[in-house]
Amino acid sequence: MPLVPLDIPAGVYRNGTEYESKGRWFDTNLVRWREGRLEPVGGWLKFDESPIDGKARSILTWRGNDSARYIAVGTHTKLYASQGGSMYDITPAGFVTGREDSVAGLGYGIGVYGDSDYGTSRNLALITDATTWSLDNWGEYLVACSTSDGKAYEWQVGLTTPAAQISNAPVDNIGVIVSNERHLICLGAGGNKRKVQWSDQEDNTTWTPAATNLAGDLELETSGRIRTARRVGNDILIWTDVDCHLMRYLGPPFVYGIERVGTDCGVVGPNSVVVSGNTAVWLSESGFWIYDGSIKPLQCDALLDVTDNINSVQGAKVFGGHNSQFGEMWFFYTSDESTDFENDKYIVWNYRLNHWMVGSLARTCWADQGAFPNPLALDKDGYTYQHETGWTNDGSTRVGEVYAISGPVELGQGDRLAVVDRIIADDYENLPSLKTTIGTKNTPEGTYSDTEYSLSESDGYIDVRLTARQLRVKLEATRDDGFKFGTIRMNLKQGSRR
Repeated sequence: MPLVPLDIPAGVYRNGTEYESKGRWFDTNLVRWREGRLEPVGGWLKFDESPIDGKARSILTWRGNDSARYIAVGTHTKLYASQGGSMYDITPAGFVTGREDSVAGLGYGIGVYGDSDYGTSRNLALITDATTWSLDNWGEYLVACSTSDGKAYEWQVGLTTPAAQISNAPVDNIGVIVSNERHLICLGAGGNKRKVQWSDQEDNTTWTPAATNLAGDLELETSGRIRTARRVGNDILIWTDVDCHLMRYLGPPFVYGIERVGTDCGVVGPNSVVVSGNTAVWLSESGFWIYDGSIKPLQCDALLDVTDNINSVQGAKVFGGHNSQFGEMWFFYTSDESTDFENDKYIVWNYRLNHWMVGSLARTCWADQGAFPNPLALDKDGYTYQHETGWTNDGSTRVGEVYAISGPVELGQGDRLAVVDRIIADDYENLPSLKTTIGTKNTPEGTYSDTEYSLSESDGYIDVRLTARQLRVKLEATRDDGFKFGTIRMNLKQGSRR
């Protein structure tokens, strides 16, 4: 009787029915694969016991010139900063409070002139986005801009001093970014949603172009509106809601040039982009895209799980975060199941091993490790957490939440069933915190009959009695620790005809 390995490759596949995911993992939560082995995602602990006001939509961490660690967080009501401890309110005077949620409604000019009869209702909807922030560093200082307020602010790392509006900078912007050449750049400058305007080099208070400075501006050739920008390598990528443009330093007298490098690939939200070195990945309405010198679609084995379930009205809340320790790009989004219209789901691309993971975790923004030893993220209640710390949810158990479920595994051939009377785990000594539930059935339309087994038998042999054409496996944590699971082997033999 042969021992047949149940060797399911890493990553989930959810672009079809459960049966179409046969031989793959179909559903997961709070697990990842590393070096081919399944293990739980690290836990998290509160970084600050006091919540902040408003819904956090952006976070930035950095070190000051004296190596002090700083955090900045923008919510729809406030701007906060911390020097490695409690959050301080640094909201600038005159700041215009924003919107907690995106709102869909009708508006003047939303449709094409003459496309319907006067006085009849339209089905087109105009989405007014939830407020988001862009945060960046001007040296050790913080520069910030809220989409609802539109002014460019600077904070000079004094915890008792609020941020202040930058003199002479354009207003009614949708964001800011600092270039590698040390120009402060305003996006959608002055209310022109296609305009990019930059300050003089090393001087963010000089904005009027002159023969004696390098200030200037350009307008994108696009039918869309600017949503966000990121430094990618030596250049800056600028996204609208419909396309993507490359901003490149040319030097005097032109300073910068901008060219469109991708169409039909706009972002769903200002923070739905993740950058790692010379590569950027983002979520658009048509799926995931990648820039690594050129723009192309990124194949995603769980794309339909996102596009079929995302709350498209709340697209501005999508937040992409980098977890460099594991080579992962996380995208948190609001699903149609979310009752409070906040991010409740995630999808992850492991770019080192090229597989995808899905699950549930309520996070509104995320900052990678760097200035701090662990990633930091905020939840919808305004609490800051340090991630990849221990194996619990801030001290509470995650048992029942950490699991992986396979798609169907074909056993029988033709009209014959298969019989399994023993399974063997590859390293039972490291699996005392796992249980497996094996479901069996004979047809794709049938109902699984589930039986639960422990994987911690002292000799590594688990006696079973299974007869079926196909089975599925659910692995589930029974305690909070760092289990590692590779594969199991089944003692398989041919059964009777059915």
